[in-house]
Amino acid sequence: MANIEIRHLKLIDTVAEVGSLKNAAEKLFLTQSALSHQLKEIETRLGTQIFYRVNNQLIFTTSGKELRDASKEILERLEQAENNIQEINQDSIKDYIHGYSEEETIRLNDQANSIAELLHCDSKWVEGSLILEAGCGVGAQTRIIAKNNPGSTFVSVDLSTTSLKKAEESIKENDIKNVRFSTADILNLPFKDGHFDHIFVCFVLEHLLHPEKALQELKRVLKPKGTLMVIEGDHGSAYFYPDSSSAQKVIRAQVTLQQQKGGNPNIGRQLYPMLLDSGFTDVSVSPRNVYVDDSKPELLDGFIKNTFTAMIKGAGEEALANKIISKEEMNTGINDLYNTAQGGGTFCYTFFKGVAVKG
Repeated sequence: MANIEIRHLKLIDTVAEVGSLKNAAEKLFLTQSALSHQLKEIETRLGTQIFYRVNNQLIFTTSGKELRDASKEILERLEQAENNIQEINQDSIKDYIHGYSEEETIRLNDQANSIAELLHCDSKWVEGSLILEAGCGVGAQTRIIAKNNPGSTFVSVDLSTTSLKKAEESIKENDIKNVRFSTADILNLPFKDGHFDHIFVCFVLEHLLHPEKALQELKRVLKPKGTLMVIEGDHGSAYFYPDSSSAQKVIRAQVTLQQQKGGNPNIGRQLYPMLLDSGFTDVSVSPRNVYVDDSKPELLDGFIKNTFTAMIKGAGEEALANKIISKEEMNTGINDLYNTAQGGGTFCYTFFKGVAVKG
């Protein structure tokens, strides 16, 4: 029994794709020496040579071609199985409240577009940086920060392969070349200690049962003196005119639903102490206030209707199913939120952006 492992299959498949030891090592987040060791391990276990090395290129032997073709087939079947299982068990991902529907993808992109300048005017890093985006979702924020930093490389990860496919499509449509995507769990990242120069996290911690564990894992893969940038919302900061008890109630229903799932929709106000408690230094948090009135027509639709109210409405069916709110209360509250985008209405919401250093 040769005892070939999945990591060996991925290595063979990657070499087949990129051709050289150097490029394969970069794509697999390994050193060249570690990659060479794994190649020797495969050849030893199989008792045959897998590659010829010609001018820094790896050329498959006859045995190697057999293994290459088998690796590709097995990995494709595993990926399909993972996708099928995720679709079957999507409801079991309880840490994320909004789901992965086409409507949610549109909402997330509308949100990113409408407040891009507010949130990302200072989302910039030193050229040449390697940056981890943890929890990239459908790539709504990815395309903004990647465009802002064309001289840096982004590794954007998410637990959902469905979301990652949408993210990849978005990046290709926008002709962005400096992003690589990978499936990964923010609580158990597949990267070595101190791998990244900087880390970016946006609208992720609010959905986690244990955000402090995520912060520790992020700190592990961050280089000393590297920075962590975190952006979160705070639903308790929402207020508007005309005021409406029904609108406030429907917002509280969404808050209650997310809390029942173990999330924290008011986490923005806690960023500073959370980052300090996680051992980061030089912590600074700045509120980013969205204020909308008739003089800002682009935000009437982009933020009030298509971002905030769409989010509340999107959680409506589940809130009703959990008997957190009645259908009549839900409909009235949603209508009143829409009314704040009509003539004479105003709307306020605060995001919080934290930056911290790994000491």
